[in-house]
Amino acid sequence: MPKKIRRELARLHENLSESLQRNDAVTTEAQIELSGNREALVDGCRGVLQYEDDVIRLSTGRRVVRFQGSGLMIRTMQQNQLLICGTILSVEFIG
Repeated sequence: MPKKIRRELARLHENLSESLQRNDAVTTEAQIELSGNREALVDGCRGVLQYEDDVIRLSTGRRVVRFQGSGLMIRTMQQNQLLICGTILSVEFIG
């Protein structure tokens, strides 16, 4: 195989490896799905740090996610997934 093709294959392999590592980092982060400003489904929650009607803070491993709004409540919670309902005014990622 010509040297030029081997170098190109090595470069492609390296780029693919870097891309896969970045995807692993993304999938270990919490996944948050917003339905307008009324619901947030959080997958990857490791714990509730603060729970008030205007602020909910969640631990997601490397980060803390803070929801601010009014009438906030955790409607359902199963293993590492929960549903926040109310009027969500902001979502902040800390850490």
